[in-house]
Amino acid sequence: MSGGKRPIIGVRKDELVPPDEDRLVEIGTYDALLPCRQFKVDYKVAVLGSVTPSLEFMLRLIKAAPGIDEQDAAAFFGYDQGEFDYVMREACEPGYATRGDGCLWLTSAGEDLFIDAGSEPLIFAVEGRSASFGFDLLSVAPQRRLSLDEVERALPELPVEPGTPIGAVSERIPERVLRFFHELGDRRDREQNQRRDLYSVDAVAAEDRFQVPVRIRAFARASSPSLAESDLRSWMPDQDLADRPQVERAAAVLLQGMRVHRDPVRDPLAYEALYSFAPEFLREFTTRDGLSVNRYWREAVGRAGEARADRPTIPIVGPWGTSGNAKRFGEVLDYGLRARPKAGLSVLSLAPQVPSWGGTTQLRESLGLLRRSLREAAPAGGGIALRCLLAGKPARYVEAAFDSLHPIDAGAVPARLEILLVPAVAVVALVHAPIGVLNGHPVPLGLASFDADVVWRVGDYIRRQAFARLAPNEADVLDEALQGMPTDIDDLPGTT
Repeated sequence: MSGGKRPIIGVRKDELVPPDEDRLVEIGTYDALLPCRQFKVDYKVAVLGSVTPSLEFMLRLIKAAPGIDEQDAAAFFGYDQGEFDYVMREACEPGYATRGDGCLWLTSAGEDLFIDAGSEPLIFAVEGRSASFGFDLLSVAPQRRLSLDEVERALPELPVEPGTPIGAVSERIPERVLRFFHELGDRRDREQNQRRDLYSVDAVAAEDRFQVPVRIRAFARASSPSLAESDLRSWMPDQDLADRPQVERAAAVLLQGMRVHRDPVRDPLAYEALYSFAPEFLREFTTRDGLSVNRYWREAVGRAGEARADRPTIPIVGPWGTSGNAKRFGEVLDYGLRARPKAGLSVLSLAPQVPSWGGTTQLRESLGLLRRSLREAAPAGGGIALRCLLAGKPARYVEAAFDSLHPIDAGAVPARLEILLVPAVAVVALVHAPIGVLNGHPVPLGLASFDADVVWRVGDYIRRQAFARLAPNEADVLDEALQGMPTDIDDLPGTT
C-alpha cells in the first residue's frame, strides 16, 4: 500500500453530483390521453393450404418433367388407368395441369402453386372480411379501445405536433393494415392452422373517435435534474414504441410545457417552510442564506433510504407516489401508526401550484393504498377521509382523486410547497422547483417523517397558514381533520 495521501474527490461548485455518482432519477409521473379512432375495414385474405398427397406428387412430377408421357407418369406411381384418370381430374378441373397428345403440362396457375420456387405446391383461396380496427391518430399504429373512468376522462390530451395530418388518417389505413396485419387479424385468422395473408384492402370508413391513457414517466440525470426526458415503457414495450415515434415526441412536448422559471421569492419561502418542519434533520444543509438546495439534492439522491426506528426522517426525491417512494412512505406510516392511538385517522393534502400536479391515475391509486392501510389501523367502521387544500380552480382529475376539496388563499402558503399529512402519524413535505437551472422541470425534493415533532410542526403550519382565511364552515371541517394533534408541541406524548 502506498504511503501517499489518498486523493480527495470533491464536487465542483457548478456540479450537483460528481460524474461517478450520476444516475437517472424519476422526477414525475403523468398520464395523458392519446387521440384514436375506429375504422371499419373491408379486406380480403388469401387462405393458403396444402393440396392432397396424390395431387401433390403428380404436380411435382409434371413440374420436374414438363411434357411427360401419360403412360410413363402412371407407371411412375404404379397407377392403373382408373387411378390415373382420378388424379388427373383432380389436377385438370381446377386448371392446374393440361393433357394433350398423350403428354402432361402444368398451366400458369399450376406453376403459381409452387410459391417462391419451392418444391411443395400450395393452393390458396381468397376470402372476404370486414372488421373494425382502432388506430391512434398520431402514429397510426394499432390501439385497442378501453373503457375510461372518471379520472382518466379528465386527463389532458397529448399535444399534436403542427402539421400532423390527423384529418387524412383514413388514407393511410390500407398501408397500416398491411403493416400490422398479423397483429390486427381477427381471431379466426390467427387460430387457423392454415396460413392467411392479407390479399387486399377494399374499403375504409372512419367510425367513432376515442382516447386511451398513456403513462409518461419523467426521468432526469442527477447532474441535471430539471432536464426531464419522457419514458413511455410503462405504457408500451420498446419493440412497440419503435412504431410510435410521434407519440414519444408528443410526450416530450407535454413535458416541455411543464417547465417553470425559478422564482427568487416563492421558492426560498417554500424551502424555508421545509426547513422549519425538520430543522434538526436539515441543519447540516443550511447556510446563512437558508437551505442549500444543491447540497441537499446531492445528499438526498445519494442516500434516499428506508426509514428505521432510529431514523424517523428520510429524504424524498420525486413524487411520493412513485414505486420507490411509496414503499418508503409506507414504512414511515407503519412506524407512525405504532405510536398513534387507533382513532380519528384522516389524510390532508396541500396541493402545490405547479403545472399538471395530480395529472395521473397514480395519485388516485396511491391515495387508495394509503386509505386501505389506514383503514386497517382504524377502529371497525371508521371512515378515512381524503381532503385536499388547494388554491385556484382545481383540475377535474384532482377533484376525482379526493373525497373533498377545500379552497385556500393563493398567498396563504408558498406556491410550490406540497404536503401529505396523516395527522399525528406521518408526513411527506416536498418543494416543486427547478434545481440547478433558471428554467426547467419542477423537481419534487423534500422529506418523509414519522417523528412526532416534525409531524406536529407540519400540522401546526397548516393550521396557522392555510386555515388563516378560511370560511368558518371550512375551518370547522379541517380542524376536525387535525383531531388528535395538540395545539401545543409541549403536549405531545413523551414531551417534557
